[in-house]
Amino acid sequence: MLLFTDRELVQEGELKRLIMRGVCRMFPIHAAPTIKVKNALILCDVDLENLASASMLRLALAVHRAPDSPVVFLLRDRNHHTESQARALGASDLLSGEEGINAALRQLMAKFSFLKTHQSCVPPETQLAIEDLLEPNTWNAAGNYQGLIDAGAQAVLDAVEAEGIHHWMEEVMSYDNLTYQHCLLVAGTAAAFGSSLGFSREDKVLLTTAGFAHDVGKAFIPLEILNKETALDAAEIANVRRHPMIGYAILKEHGVQNTDVLGCVRSHHELLDGSGYPAGLTGNSLPDLVKMVTICDVFSALVERRTYKQPVTSEAAYDYLTDNEQWFDQALVRAFRRSILPT
Repeated sequence: MLLFTDRELVQEGELKRLIMRGVCRMFPIHAAPTIKVKNALILCDVDLENLASASMLRLALAVHRAPDSPVVFLLRDRNHHTESQARALGASDLLSGEEGINAALRQLMAKFSFLKTHQSCVPPETQLAIEDLLEPNTWNAAGNYQGLIDAGAQAVLDAVEAEGIHHWMEEVMSYDNLTYQHCLLVAGTAAAFGSSLGFSREDKVLLTTAGFAHDVGKAFIPLEILNKETALDAAEIANVRRHPMIGYAILKEHGVQNTDVLGCVRSHHELLDGSGYPAGLTGNSLPDLVKMVTICDVFSALVERRTYKQPVTSEAAYDYLTDNEQWFDQALVRAFRRSILPT
């Protein structure tokens, strides 16, 4: 559930409880998330008499509104003008009065739970967790970042095991933001990898979490470099190659203590022959978890569309992994095949 509001605080009531439980995510309308959250119930709590607020809300709804998802307006002053404004903005329902709002929210949440369970492949909490992790301003505040990463990764694992990796890849490929897309693809392929190997739940979560968080350092690389449509120059390449150490440092600074996850964030661009970065580590010094995330990372990068290249098939991406045995652990590559390609 998403709440777009122009209030600084939400008063007591059902909405306040939903926010405190983490069921509803509140966003100021001037800072609405830019990645579309599919199948989200959207609540709008803005002063529709204020032209600027109504205009910013229209922009947020243009990103997130879907034909099959409810858009509910919480009207502070219900009159002909505010009702007309809400209808013009695509309201599916209008609520007013504290008692009516509380009762209606409980009913809507029951409908939303069914919608999310049966129609959504990528859980809204996962999409929003990725957005938070890749937003530089997120890291200016205190927060439970380990909890954010864990919740997002476990939701990925549950979705992939329920829907299958190919359904996951098909949906994630529709995302416009390529960095978000890549992180979700790596997390999904990592989840499928661990499941195909018969890992315990704990180990599957660990591998998925490492994939989920591996590129967090890209939050601090300029978008004009990440989205450049032509080849990067030497300075730009050097800038991009900072992201593993940035991610490692920022996660450690904000209380992430899992050394396995931190190691994957720092070392996912290392290669067996020592030609990777940032430390030029060789095979003997790379844990299997790092090697597995690297395989998922490279495979995902190859099957994705990028501003500078067309995607390749899963089969071609797998062939790339086998053709470059100097870089990738071939025993793990062969095991990876079972998780991503038809038998």
